[in-house]
Amino acid sequence: MDLGSVAVIALIAGLAGGAVGAALVGTVEGMLRQRQGHSDGGWRSSVLMRDRLMADPRTAVPRSVTAFRGLDADSRKVMTLARQEAIQNGHSYVGSENLAMALRLYSTPALSKIWSQLAIEADTLRRRIEAAVPPILGPTPTEGDFTPRISRIVVMGNTLAAERKRDQVPPEILLIALADEGGGTGARALASLGATAQRIREIVDGTSS
Repeated sequence: MDLGSVAVIALIAGLAGGAVGAALVGTVEGMLRQRQGHSDGGWRSSVLMRDRLMADPRTAVPRSVTAFRGLDADSRKVMTLARQEAIQNGHSYVGSENLAMALRLYSTPALSKIWSQLAIEADTLRRRIEAAVPPILGPTPTEGDFTPRISRIVVMGNTLAAERKRDQVPPEILLIALADEGGGTGARALASLGATAQRIREIVDGTSS
C-alpha cells in the first residue's frame, strides 16, 4: 500500500473515530486491495484463462455464446476469453474492447503472425483500452450479455468467411470483422496502434509487403 493510500485511511479514521472509523477503514482498505487486484491479478487471470482454453479442447462455451453459429472452435474460445475479460473488469456486458483484448491474448499461428507484424504488445493494447473504458470497482459480475455490436461483428465475420470459401469463422477473420465494423472502443484502440482494417486484411490475405 502506498503512502497516499495510508494517508487516506488515516484521515478517515481520524474524522470518524471509534467503531465507525474502524469500519470505514476496513471498507477503504478493501477497495484499495481490489484496485490493486485489477492491475496485477486481472492480468494473471486473463493469461491463465487463455492457457486453460487453449490446452483443453473440451472447455465448455457459455450458453450465451451458443447463438454465435459459424464460429470455429478457436473463435468460440476467444469469445469465452472476452467474457472473462469483461467480468474481471467489472463490466456487465461484453463489448468490442473485451473482444479485442481476447484476440490479442489468444494464440493461433495466424494471430501470432498478425501481432508480430503489427508489433502490438498485449499490455500496450490493454492500457489503451483502459484509458477509454476504465475497470469498474465493486462487486464482480457473474455474467454479462454480448452487445449488439458483437453480434454485428460475428455476422460480418460469417460474411467474410463465406467470401473466402471458409465454412467457419477463424479468429483472424473475426479480427478483420472487428476492425471493419470500426465503431467500438476495441476497433478504435487497435487502429490507434496501427492495426487498421486494411493493415490487418493485408497480413491475413498475404498481401503485406
